[in-house]
Amino acid sequence: MDPNNWSRRHAVLALAALGPAAACATRPSLRRPLVSINLTDGGPLPRPEDLEDTGALLETAADESLRMTVPVFLDGKGPFDFVVDTGANRSVVADSVAAALALPEAGSAPVHSIAGLETTSLVRVRQLRVGQVKSSAMRLPVMRRERLGADGLLGVDMLRNRRVALNFKDKVFEISASSRRSAYAPATDTRLKLRDPPVLVPARYRAGQLVILDAEAADQPVAAFLDSGSQITVGNIALRDAVLKARPKLRERLISAPLISATGQTIQAELAVLGRLRLGGLAVTNVLVAFAPLHVFEIWDMNRRPSILVGVDVMREFDDIVLDFGRREVLFWPPTKAR
Repeated sequence: MDPNNWSRRHAVLALAALGPAAACATRPSLRRPLVSINLTDGGPLPRPEDLEDTGALLETAADESLRMTVPVFLDGKGPFDFVVDTGANRSVVADSVAAALALPEAGSAPVHSIAGLETTSLVRVRQLRVGQVKSSAMRLPVMRRERLGADGLLGVDMLRNRRVALNFKDKVFEISASSRRSAYAPATDTRLKLRDPPVLVPARYRAGQLVILDAEAADQPVAAFLDSGSQITVGNIALRDAVLKARPKLRERLISAPLISATGQTIQAELAVLGRLRLGGLAVTNVLVAFAPLHVFEIWDMNRRPSILVGVDVMREFDDIVLDFGRREVLFWPPTKAR
């Protein structure tokens, strides 16, 4: 396929046929597929320092679930490997890290996870730093490391009002200020190889998330949001019902499997391969979707209409993705060549 076709408005991204489906269908339990943290009583949001003047440009790694990880410093100590989690409203620290640093306790707070509401302990962090981006006076939820799969999560509390670039191809992560510059322009001094003009998809800001409304799954209109902390793409029950109504034979091919959250909660899901997921002007084919009644769909008021949480399994198929929280838009750079 001609690489130049990827920059066109109606480019189609062909995923490896049934690769993820085969892997997940034979596995009785998906490891750490969902980490969605929303505090209902976590105190004030952290204070970003020098929001317009600081940034981060970092080499990245990946955890066992192929989620992007970046080096994070807590109170000047580290680095610790935190998963970049665009689906978590708050950053989270693993229990082993909190204990090693003797972080002071800061009470507790209810946390919304995939299956419901739980209470978790909080610790106080004077400063969290990623690159030169800093937030101070933070109270972070503490969760078991074996559930997180990393030393912590870098949530939207550190990303809000900023421009965040996830370069999966070159393994680079960038935070910069969301400004008036052209939406197509990379940040100053970036090493991100943003080649051809991207596909720009407008989004709305809802409950701390960027939600894409110009989207379809299996030809059904959906509200979609990008969750880089989720191992797998998940659709809500309204989407499942709409898809099965249009394609009743698909019901026979549904595969049952549990989803496990960072809090240890388990919820049953039904897995199926959908023919097409469209995000703005881009279409992704052969997408494995787990249909489940996630609690996060309810708290984000996305239960009644077909909605989909786009996980890192789909996001990694693009060279670059930019989430501009300030401009409320998402930009996609499809792959220019096979990896």
